Amino acid sequence: MKSMQRFFLLAVCLLSTLSIHAQSFTVTGKVIDNTGLEVIGANISIKGSAGVGTITNIDGQYTLNVNNPAKDVLVISYIGMKTQEIAIKGQKQINVTLQEDSKVLDEVVVIGYGTAKRGDLTGSVVSVKNEDLMQTPTSDVAQALAGRVAGVQIMQSEGEPGASVSIRVRGGISITQSNEPLYIIDGFPSEDGMSSLDPGEIETIDILKDASSTAIYGARGANGVVVITTKKGTKDASKMNVSFNSYIGIRKVNKKLDVLSSKEYVLLDYERNLALYGESGIRRFQNAYGSFQEIEENYGNRKGVDWQEEAFGRVTTSQNYRVNISGGNKELKYSLSYNYVKDLGAMIKSGMDRHNVSFNISHKASSRFQANARLSYDESKTYGMGTSEGNNRFNKMEHILQYRPVNSLTGNDRDLITGDDDLIDDESNPMQSPILSAQEETKIRKVRSMQANGGFTFNFTKRFSFRNSTGMRYQTSRQDIFYGEKSVAGKRSSINGNIAYNENGSFQTSNVFTYDYRGKTHKLNVMAGQEWISRWSKYLGAYATNFPNNDIGLDDMGLGTPSEIRSSVNDDDRLLSFFARANYNFREKYLLTATVRADGSSKFAAHNKWGFFPSVSAAWRLSEEEFIKKLNLFSDLKLRVGYGLAGNNRVASYTSLDLLTSTRYPIGEALSPGYATSGIPSTDLKWESNKTLNVGIDMGFLEQRIIVSPEFYLNKSSNLLLNSRVPTSSGHKTMMRNIGRTSNIGFDLSITSVNIQKKNFTWTTNFNVSHNRNKIEALSGEQYFLEEARFGYDQKTHKIEVGKPIGQFYGYKTLGLYQVEDFDYNAKDQTYTLKEGIPYMSGTFNRSDIRPGMWKFDDRNGDKVIDDSDMSVIGNANPDFYGGLNNQFKYKGWDFNFFFTFSYGGEVLNATKLTNTKTATTNYSVLNIADSSNRWMTVNSEGQLITDPEEMAAINAGRTVACIYDMEAGDKYIHSWAVEDASYLRLSNVNLGYTFDRKKLRNFNIQSLRLYFTGSNLFVWTPYSGFDPEVSTKGNNLTPGVDYGAYPRNRSYVFGLNITF
Repeated sequence: MKSMQRFFLLAVCLLSTLSIHAQSFTVTGKVIDNTGLEVIGANISIKGSAGVGTITNIDGQYTLNVNNPAKDVLVISYIGMKTQEIAIKGQKQINVTLQEDSKVLDEVVVIGYGTAKRGDLTGSVVSVKNEDLMQTPTSDVAQALAGRVAGVQIMQSEGEPGASVSIRVRGGISITQSNEPLYIIDGFPSEDGMSSLDPGEIETIDILKDASSTAIYGARGANGVVVITTKKGTKDASKMNVSFNSYIGIRKVNKKLDVLSSKEYVLLDYERNLALYGESGIRRFQNAYGSFQEIEENYGNRKGVDWQEEAFGRVTTSQNYRVNISGGNKELKYSLSYNYVKDLGAMIKSGMDRHNVSFNISHKASSRFQANARLSYDESKTYGMGTSEGNNRFNKMEHILQYRPVNSLTGNDRDLITGDDDLIDDESNPMQSPILSAQEETKIRKVRSMQANGGFTFNFTKRFSFRNSTGMRYQTSRQDIFYGEKSVAGKRSSINGNIAYNENGSFQTSNVFTYDYRGKTHKLNVMAGQEWISRWSKYLGAYATNFPNNDIGLDDMGLGTPSEIRSSVNDDDRLLSFFARANYNFREKYLLTATVRADGSSKFAAHNKWGFFPSVSAAWRLSEEEFIKKLNLFSDLKLRVGYGLAGNNRVASYTSLDLLTSTRYPIGEALSPGYATSGIPSTDLKWESNKTLNVGIDMGFLEQRIIVSPEFYLNKSSNLLLNSRVPTSSGHKTMMRNIGRTSNIGFDLSITSVNIQKKNFTWTTNFNVSHNRNKIEALSGEQYFLEEARFGYDQKTHKIEVGKPIGQFYGYKTLGLYQVEDFDYNAKDQTYTLKEGIPYMSGTFNRSDIRPGMWKFDDRNGDKVIDDSDMSVIGNANPDFYGGLNNQFKYKGWDFNFFFTFSYGGEVLNATKLTNTKTATTNYSVLNIADSSNRWMTVNSEGQLITDPEEMAAINAGRTVACIYDMEAGDKYIHSWAVEDASYLRLSNVNLGYTFDRKKLRNFNIQSLRLYFTGSNLFVWTPYSGFDPEVSTKGNNLTPGVDYGAYPRNRSYVFGLNITF
């Protein structure tokens, strides 16, 4: 018995020793990448042992205690690297080199109320990562996205800081309503897009392009969905990470328009006075500029004032500072960031300041419960607000290009800059120095936005979970515009100004149940949820004139004469939704996704409040089939097909209701307040809808070193809102109805190639190209209607026509100029009479008024008269295709990339050229752009009017711009001379950076340090004569592609630093 006890005791001691020995077995090592750099934060775990693991420290080193060194297997993983499994087999030191994982099938993307592996996608989803965005140092996320995503067209209206940016996903569907995509930031919709986001705060942007992907968002997803995920904290509990990112840049306008020289301007003014006013005009000219014979001597070498250089020729700076504090452990992650941006605009008194603060936190209380929250505050101030803003008559750029460069014969030209009383001013149309006028204008827009959202996830089981997300947003904006006494607007009317104040907010909550089953053969993910969104807004506007002086300005609107019409608007709407999605995966070969959503909106008529939006998509991974594997060609081959229905509810909240609006009625000699119906209610109002068929192929070659993804799509949109004519007996002209239809058909192509991948050198290329053809299928019972871009001509500029795309320019086709041979010449009277049978614009001129050198338009219908019936489509704002090309090189610590964007086809209506290549007959301070130097001359080298036909023909051979007689009236018509090719190839970015060796930074307690230099908008190759072909200052859905006084774009050079402690 005693011997048995001794044996048992010995066995227990031995087992205890073995247990102690096993628990104390420690594995250490170092993890590096294929370039030899330490991998910080790599996950080290034991295969099959939940909760056992660690991460590498700042030196890439790790320490891990293991229980069974003979059988345990280390699993080493890191985002973007291939996961490795290594059997320990009693080894105490295991060093690991991780290889880049060019195979992106396991990359996680956000697909709406959930995530999915890229390899499991059946719809059209494109992702852009933070490192791609940061290649373009900018404060605007949309600008950083431009050219990087196939099927997504991004257009900046002009070059000012804070200028509006429009995003179109596969063309947009609506005719009159918004075509902007839906923006989702960390699960919550953003009403102002991405304008309040700091690009450095973004982790990824996922763009959902087809209805099979966007239908889960129902009534808001017809124009695509942009899903933004912001950065969260890290799991490294060893220390808190503090990073500081900053860049400082210098900027200068990369192009100025050619204008007349001092001599050319004076000659033009002489010709104008002689041709239009005879001897009285010549006396007026001589009093200002001297005799014609002295023009060469007095002005041939006179520099004059370069108003473009004075107004926007300065070198300005941009500054961007960002501080981030992040950290955490397995249970808690946090990230706090602050960003400050200051951009000085090239134009005097223009620029932007912005402050952005955000805080992210997530907590895993247990294996069952997790919670997260995000708080953000953004404050921006934009001043100057571009050149194309405001009253059309007071466009800044127009006055910069028009104002005369020279003073009087004996005057100092520089006095024009600060002088208030113009020597040759015109009381009916006073002029002013563009610099002095700009200094007398105040244009400021202030926006403040606050957002708070959060949520929690509860896991009932490993497969079944529930998530609630709740958030709210509040924003205020105020816009002040004040024209002082010495501004052009002030001189032409009175000292005046206006204030516009807007306040808006929203509340959203969603509840989502998810079931996730993952077997060896079958995988099934089912999600069902409910969502409630409430929005409201308030607007108040006030306008006053006749302020006594500039001293107090808008601080006391009561000093001015208030407008009889003041505006205030209150608006709100509600959206209740139910949705579901199922993803099925069979053997990683056959994938099926189905979604359905029901939306109930307060915006629509009672019997149309609910809309239903289903979708289905499927994919076949052929690369898993044996007959494809035998080809030994594809590393991935997947065919995707999707079909779905999405909606657009971005209509006015009360269109379906009978509304009253305030007005004034004449009673006796006074106007008395009252009410009138604002329009006929659209009692059948319902959603605009979009049906999409998408077919895509994902092809991978050479272990995903080459990825090619072509996609073809067809969008059919219906129930589009249009103004439909109604009987005049109704008291109104039109009412809104769901009667329009459009279609978009096109393709996207994306190619990613890892051209070279060696230990110390890699070269990757990303290329994308897109083509979209838009067509109007139906209008409101008519074949077409005309729209005006509103830049002061009072002429229709666009034709919206069934069977044609939106964006057609409409006007006269220019055949050139009337030549001498088109006229009968009377030598006795020295007069020209247009020959019979040659058409002319009879509604504007008599036949005897037509002269050689006037614009000659095409008589399309052959009736020998130029009138409205001869107007036709003279251009199209839509490009044939567009895209981007990025090349990135890495050599040891160096990185270099260059990025091109391009667009081919499509035109711009150069309204700047059209409005400034003319001479006003009522004012003598107008400078014309250089096209005027190629005008048809009416004065010879002796300063005499040309009457002889042979002399006139000889002097004007090859001239292409209308003569002085036609510069005022003739240029009031939209014609093809002003429509130009907008094709371009832009070198958008060149970036050179150096990342310091981490080993050398250790002594300074620095984790990483990168210095870089970036040049942006360096070169643009284009036939367009304006500042930039990528412009749309007067554009909306119906009138895109107009360049009227656009703020010029800058070429910038940026020096930056990214450092993490």
